[in-house]
Amino acid sequence: MNKQPWKWSVEIEELENRHYVRVIEDSAVSIKSFGSQADAKAFANRERARLGLDTPLKK
Repeated sequence: MNKQPWKWSVEIEELENRHYVRVIEDSAVSIKSFGSQADAKAFANRERARLGLDTPLKK
């Protein structure tokens, strides 16, 4: 399924030693904070799989 990125995406950003995962699901945005990049990446990849997005995050 080809989903529009502004409606369906998962992103990781780092700010002040915290890692934030932004999940955009059918235009609804949710953000979860993590203390480690590994935890954020694992959560983001699970969310990408759940949403049926093609590639895991490498960041």
